[in-house]
Amino acid sequence: MDQSGVLLWVKAEPFIVGVLQFPPPSKFSLHYLRKIATYVRTRATEGAYPRLSWSTWRHIACGKLQLAKELAWLYFEIFDNLSVRTPEERLEWSEILSSCTTEEEVEKQRSQLSVDTLQFLLFLYIQQLNKISLRTSLIGEEWPSSRSRPQSPSLTERASCHSKNWNDYSHQAFVCDHLSDLLELLLDPGQLSASFHSTHSSVLSREAILALSFLIEGTVSRTRKVYPLHELALWQPLHADSGFSKVSKTFSLYKLEAWLRASLTTNPFGPSACLKSGKKLAWAHQVEGTTKRAKIACNTHVSPLLHRIVLMSQVYKQTLAKSSDTLVGAHFRVHRCNESFIYLLSPLRSVTIEKCRNSTFVLGPVETALHLHDCENVEVIAVCHRLSISSTAGCTFHVLTPSRPLILSGNQRATFAPFHTHYPMLEDHMARTGLATVPNYWDNPMVVCRESSDTSVFQLLPPCEFYVFIIPFEMEGDTAEIPGGLPAAYQKALAQREEKIQIWQKTVKEARLTKEQRKQFQLLVENKFYEWLTNTGHRQQLDSLVPHTASKQVPGWDPHGATVTTPESNSYGPPISFYEDKHFQGRRYDCECDCADFYSYLSRCNSIRVEGGTWAVYERPNFAGHVYILPQGEYPEYQRWMGLNDRLGSCRAIHLASGGQYKIQLFEKGDFNGQMHETTEDCPSTMEQFRMREVHSCKVLEGTWIFYELPNYRGRQYLLDKKEYRKPIDWGATSPAVQSLRRITE
Repeated sequence: MDQSGVLLWVKAEPFIVGVLQFPPPSKFSLHYLRKIATYVRTRATEGAYPRLSWSTWRHIACGKLQLAKELAWLYFEIFDNLSVRTPEERLEWSEILSSCTTEEEVEKQRSQLSVDTLQFLLFLYIQQLNKISLRTSLIGEEWPSSRSRPQSPSLTERASCHSKNWNDYSHQAFVCDHLSDLLELLLDPGQLSASFHSTHSSVLSREAILALSFLIEGTVSRTRKVYPLHELALWQPLHADSGFSKVSKTFSLYKLEAWLRASLTTNPFGPSACLKSGKKLAWAHQVEGTTKRAKIACNTHVSPLLHRIVLMSQVYKQTLAKSSDTLVGAHFRVHRCNESFIYLLSPLRSVTIEKCRNSTFVLGPVETALHLHDCENVEVIAVCHRLSISSTAGCTFHVLTPSRPLILSGNQRATFAPFHTHYPMLEDHMARTGLATVPNYWDNPMVVCRESSDTSVFQLLPPCEFYVFIIPFEMEGDTAEIPGGLPAAYQKALAQREEKIQIWQKTVKEARLTKEQRKQFQLLVENKFYEWLTNTGHRQQLDSLVPHTASKQVPGWDPHGATVTTPESNSYGPPISFYEDKHFQGRRYDCECDCADFYSYLSRCNSIRVEGGTWAVYERPNFAGHVYILPQGEYPEYQRWMGLNDRLGSCRAIHLASGGQYKIQLFEKGDFNGQMHETTEDCPSTMEQFRMREVHSCKVLEGTWIFYELPNYRGRQYLLDKKEYRKPIDWGATSPAVQSLRRITE
């Protein structure tokens, strides 16, 4: 096998999962880590070397580095969670902790844990990845270095890897720039000079190279099999390059460093490679009328375990739901997704959500870390080992987690709430990731950064505002309830709400309404329910559950194009259908009630079919812009409804008053001043009938009317319901020009 074909790279997982997304304590500098390296070797018999116990680390961190015990445990636990453990071992540890009733018992159990000392030192050192550098913040780039650096990514690649934790170029540059320090940290302190530096004759033990495998791995001749660094360094053909001596069983630090620098390359399984050459997934659709195009890529078809990555970006205004082998055990990054509902119902290795707005994420169990950064008005529902948040605003977290949620810097109005949903495979997925229902610290977040020391940055969700969340998909599995149940206060709030519903239902039943009264009552309830759906944003979620492309197997689809229908099963208005193309072709949107925004489903409308009644159709969402009044009939092109273009955004049914009475009063001046003219009939020309071209105020006493800017019912239209209008802006006009008007009749 050709030894020149050896490639080494920096592992992604220690940086994606292991490095916290905030500046490390100042005591994690190389100076103090060297002191720790010396200290632990002198206390090998006291649980310090080659494995470091929690008790010894607590003594070092709290007694010598002056760290809080919670912070000391945080770093110890994060590193321990990176170690390869079976799900059964993780569940057993959770069971042990849940049986502890006092803090002393917890500490006693923690004292039985230990980690590899040298690897832990490397883990502490790479926390410098997110260290704030005054020089970098002022001039952008570091000063040129004589050490070899990896080739910088292109501007596109830089933009796609904004987060250092997910930027494998940053990982490689960090290791290359600090390789000498990393190797010296692994040296026996006796080999360091008086200035704490290595010499040309310094050698590293096999244990040191084994520890360095925590950060570096590689392959031979570009095969898919991945080897840890120590196996490649000990490979017979590479002894001369790696500096290994069979006699002393050690490595020459000088030769080893030269070999590492010459062999290090970009991670072939990292985020950048996934973005460049990964498999593109067609999980999301393009929303018409927008320039945003969803991008989803993965490397799971070629990568080994612990190297699986899925990247998702720019999912916009849609629901995306997946339970797939592609997701199992993957590091998942979500970037710039807005106004969407995303369900990832598979066991995941880690999840990072960045720069997302107004969206909901429902996740399968996350084995390691779930991190949110720079998100606004996002709801996250997940079982995860650890949750951390930074630079979030108005976000809500329904979580079940065995570790305290971490509140890093820049957060505002974060809300924590109990996990409140389930899907059939949830408990199976939790078992695969080693996550149990206890202990659960969702309600005990830890404020890590000093600037966030004010606990007002977060709140616990009041029980009166709590609702369970229903996942609206059918799946196979046995989970039929929320794992672990709900806290007593929240369960009580649900019971009280259910009791109110039963009382209300009983009241309605005892009212003995007539058939007509029941019909009117049902109409009122449906209107209020629809209003609530629209105001809360749940309407968009329900609408987005409808598939966006035509399918013969799915009922309710027009054979000429995809149909989107409103979610209400009990309609309370005559239906209207909007078509994308002329003559009722293309995608179709059916509506049976008022709709404040259907532009996200149809970016253009060229034909309309009104099955019954009369409808007001508006040019823009939220009943704004030009309005067109459409009685029952067919409109094969937009000129038929006097449209100015093919853009429509909202509509509402016009409910005609019973009795057929019509009366309107027109005033020459605002606030019902000046000469008044009254009519009960249509008027094709206000100039001929009333000698007036402008109406500055009016009173609609009976019926529903339409104002037109021009004679003979032409020009811009304005819909007027039964009420008083003191000025033209009250009926949506920018000028008082009204030259014809007519009644809306059946």
